[in-house]
Amino acid sequence: MSPRLLTAVQAGEFLGVDQTTVRELWRDGKLKCVHVGRGRKVSTVELWRYINEHEQFDRDR
Repeated sequence: MSPRLLTAVQAGEFLGVDQTTVRELWRDGKLKCVHVGRGRKVSTVELWRYINEHEQFDRDR
């Protein structure tokens, strides 16, 4: 199955941030996007990559 493509609003809901943050991540090259028509979308695979790359563990446990 192909990865699902999400809008900035949907990606923000997925990550728990505002769509503005998603757009800033796109602008800064920290989150890859796909141009679809006049808009941009991000795959769920890319969102999971971003989450895994930025995951922090509590070292005190």
